[in-house]
Amino acid sequence: MTLALVLLCFLGLAGFLLVSGFHDAPNAVAVAVRTRALTPKYALTISAVLNFLGFIVAAVLLTQLANRWLLLPSNDVGLAMLLTALIAQISWGLITFWLRMPSSSTHALLGGLLGSLWAARSVGYSLGLPFSESTLSIFGISLVLVPVLIFGTAWLLVSPLSMLVARSYPRRVNKVARNALSIANSIISLVHGIQIGQRAVMIFLMICVAGSLPAHGWPLALAGIISAAILTAGTLMGGWRIGHTFAYKMVRLDPFRGAVAQGTTATFMLLCQLILNTPVSSSHLAASSVLGAGLNQRFSSVRPGIAMKLLLTWFATIPAAFCISAIFMLALSPLLTQ
Repeated sequence: MTLALVLLCFLGLAGFLLVSGFHDAPNAVAVAVRTRALTPKYALTISAVLNFLGFIVAAVLLTQLANRWLLLPSNDVGLAMLLTALIAQISWGLITFWLRMPSSSTHALLGGLLGSLWAARSVGYSLGLPFSESTLSIFGISLVLVPVLIFGTAWLLVSPLSMLVARSYPRRVNKVARNALSIANSIISLVHGIQIGQRAVMIFLMICVAGSLPAHGWPLALAGIISAAILTAGTLMGGWRIGHTFAYKMVRLDPFRGAVAQGTTATFMLLCQLILNTPVSSSHLAASSVLGAGLNQRFSSVRPGIAMKLLLTWFATIPAAFCISAIFMLALSPLLTQ
């Protein structure tokens, strides 16, 4: 049973990377493409390359930090918890992709882990919370507080920056804004690759430990390259269903406000990575900054109905992933040995 769970976990990890690639790609490229800062093909190519590089940076340089926030038992129960959490993340990612709604893979993975923990406890396994208390507080900051801060920051920045460029020619403002959007696209993609890489390395190491497999040297390097390639392939798929909602239906932005929004997203993602080194949702940050910048306009640019659907999707992510993971964990529990 252990070998089967190990193989299924590796497949689940590959699915996690593929879905994260195309589901999160619009966070970096949608606004840049919408404001004609980059062509769709060029934007996706840049994003894919930088996601690959970010993943390699995480796999090579940040391995020692990858598994500091998640602790699971190194046995079949731990493998089953990982597997069902990955299934929940993949399932919710596909559901929200079909619904054309951006959502957080981080929230889905967190909800899936909590659902598998509840199911394991309900059938008699004695397990502690898989997150440390300090990690829970960091999650609260990065997944709840930061989106609110980035919304307010993007909204506040529009007015003073508008005054700063008020006497400039619109063509020049748009040119500078599009250049800034290209830079922001690169930063968001690089940090996204680093963060996904840290989560993937953490999961890979836990699978190897539970399955008594080598988790260092060339096997880790090979796994890192393959995983980065899967994330890159997912990014190249684009996720334009979500991108259309993100940059066309939910809010209308000119290049200037698009640059404010994406610049704010890139800055917050970089600071969270450098200071907190904790998972953040690029979907939540990007959408929050776009809504903040879009609201600070004289004309109505935000469609409230789409924004409300987005918020409902965010609130539903953890409960939905919890339920999906719990169902699969309960189904697997009779086959497990502790």
